[in-house]
Amino acid sequence: MQQNVSESATPASTLDHWLVVPLYGPIDNDRVSLLRDRLDRLLLHGYRVVIVDNNTNPIPCWSGRYQWVCNGNLGGVAGGFNRGIAVALSQGAHVITLLDQDSVITDDTLAFLREPLLRYPDQKLLVGPMIWDERRQLLHQPAQKPWFEYLRTRLLISSGTTFSASSWSLLGPLNEDLFIDYVDHAWCFLAQSSGFTLLQHPRALLRQQFGDQHPQWLCRLLGMELYSPQRHFYSLRNVRWMMRQRWIPIDLRFKEVVKMCVKPWLWILFEPNRSANMKAIVSALFSPLPKSIAISS
Repeated sequence: MQQNVSESATPASTLDHWLVVPLYGPIDNDRVSLLRDRLDRLLLHGYRVVIVDNNTNPIPCWSGRYQWVCNGNLGGVAGGFNRGIAVALSQGAHVITLLDQDSVITDDTLAFLREPLLRYPDQKLLVGPMIWDERRQLLHQPAQKPWFEYLRTRLLISSGTTFSASSWSLLGPLNEDLFIDYVDHAWCFLAQSSGFTLLQHPRALLRQQFGDQHPQWLCRLLGMELYSPQRHFYSLRNVRWMMRQRWIPIDLRFKEVVKMCVKPWLWILFEPNRSANMKAIVSALFSPLPKSIAISS
């Protein structure tokens, strides 16, 4: 898939555009080198980078060109993003983009993501790219509804999401009690309940791989990826939590409940670690839920 990137917005150095990248899990030398090469190229274009090591035994292997934060997986991916955002804000960031460690993004795409924030400074905006699913070789949940020259959506994945630093006090932090799954759902719908518009820039493209390929053909046909029992726990528990949040659209709540009536059976029948998956499911069904969030009117 090709993207036309002949145009770009104001250089990042004039905007102090920061990237927040949490790291988690064993990352071999080849992957570290690939990530460092990608980020080094962005540094050359004037971007600033916060690396948040979410491992419990982090190794400070990043040079002084990056801001490096040890988070110890406190609050999961939500905590990693929150700690990185706090560092970026303390360094005077004007624009912040959240990135996954496996995301592939260019300086042109980052410039496109800033563009709506510059063009409509009086609007409360969260801006994300079009997401290219590397395994399936297709766009992941592309928006369809136009908003001026952009596309309006209800949901952005966390990676690639871009916002003005001045909006942070209105957006508030990502919910660390959720830890990982549905963190982006909760943040996006809370933002919309506070008057934010979510956009995808049709010329901004981020390449992403979601999970590991599922070993069972039926699960692949249903669009499932292979995740760990721990991820299954958070996914199922957090769906229970989402059902109680009135600011989550009813159609999304219904869709996720239907999916979670089916998925646990497939985890048990067709995935490795059946015993661990069963324990995760039972724990998720009976575990105390995070506190509900009330939205002031």
